[in-house]
Amino acid sequence: MKKIVMYNHASTENHGCEAILRTTTEIIDKQYSDIQYTVTSNLPDIDDANMNSYQKKYDFMLMDNLFKLIGEKKRIFVLGAFSQIFHAIPFNSIIFKKFYQKVKEADVCISVGGDTYSYGKSAALTTVDKYVRKRCKKTVLWGCSINPEMLKGKEYAYKLWGLRRFSLITVRESLTYEALRALGLDNVRLYPDPAFTLPVESTSEPMFDNENDIVGINISPLIRSFESGNDITLKCYVELVRHILETTNHNIAFISHVRSAASDDSDAARAVMEHYPDEKRIKLFENGNAMQMKGYISRCRYFVVARTHASIAAYSTGVPTLVVGYSVKARGIAKDIFGTDEGYVIPVQSLSEEDSLVRAYEELVSKEDEIRKTLSEVMPGYIERSWKAGEELKKLIEG
Repeated sequence: MKKIVMYNHASTENHGCEAILRTTTEIIDKQYSDIQYTVTSNLPDIDDANMNSYQKKYDFMLMDNLFKLIGEKKRIFVLGAFSQIFHAIPFNSIIFKKFYQKVKEADVCISVGGDTYSYGKSAALTTVDKYVRKRCKKTVLWGCSINPEMLKGKEYAYKLWGLRRFSLITVRESLTYEALRALGLDNVRLYPDPAFTLPVESTSEPMFDNENDIVGINISPLIRSFESGNDITLKCYVELVRHILETTNHNIAFISHVRSAASDDSDAARAVMEHYPDEKRIKLFENGNAMQMKGYISRCRYFVVARTHASIAAYSTGVPTLVVGYSVKARGIAKDIFGTDEGYVIPVQSLSEEDSLVRAYEELVSKEDEIRKTLSEVMPGYIERSWKAGEELKKLIEG
């Protein structure tokens, strides 16, 4: 039996995290028939209910008790402070004692946080990685994106030191890959995000009473923190909805992809929907697992999206998609699929006028046939490369 520890998973309240977890285990299962998965989670009881309802596949555990005791923001501050200042004090070993015990027994430890290393100095993460490596010789950073500007300069030296020491880093888009290779990291391999392999779970029930085409919209509170100001992101979404209602007969489906208390897409959707309180062509879809949400997305004619893994659900089912992006991951994924991110990603920081999103959306609509053709040609091979990451991981484990 192979024992695999996956850490830096947040919870299945984030369907992106759920999709990574589901597909990563499927990719590994293709290589081995007998595996024990231990997964750290901020909400292990919720994840156990969501993920183990069909078969007891995962052993979920808290990475540490600080999350429960003092909350996420204070936890990050405390861990970061100790990581940067008090490296020699055995604080880490005490706080993460149960987690490190599992690490000792593992054949490989995989950080599945995706873009957790993309922001700031990542001191706490890097220190945890250091302690993990003391107990497990084979460590992987899986399916990551990292903003290149968060890799250069003295303030990021500790993060870069830690990245060099992973046994393997799989990167999900070429912009991060090129940045890491340029810095001399030779432990980096390029594979598409594992979530591209997520299956669709769809029902025969119609999403709307009529049969009109559907424009899917995803908005997150997160992107609003990157905007230029004056609540312009919300205003742009309100204007986009108005434009669609007035110029087409399309239905509008707001699709939530993260439902955590700290960042709930449904709250952001309702802030737009309240401008159209009696409009029957608008509905909110917020309940279901990652595969079911992908089912809703797959039934859209177009999709305007903020969350990365919601965009992955759209790309992989052939839906023309405009990403309201805020980091390298959106640009990198679009570039790898289409050859460019221009016309496929609009940086939230560039939203300056209330019709900025409308103009970008209309450009997407004008290229619908071209986009569908590209996706139909590219996606089969692109998804197959996601599966190939399992062979890379097996090579590491066996080696």
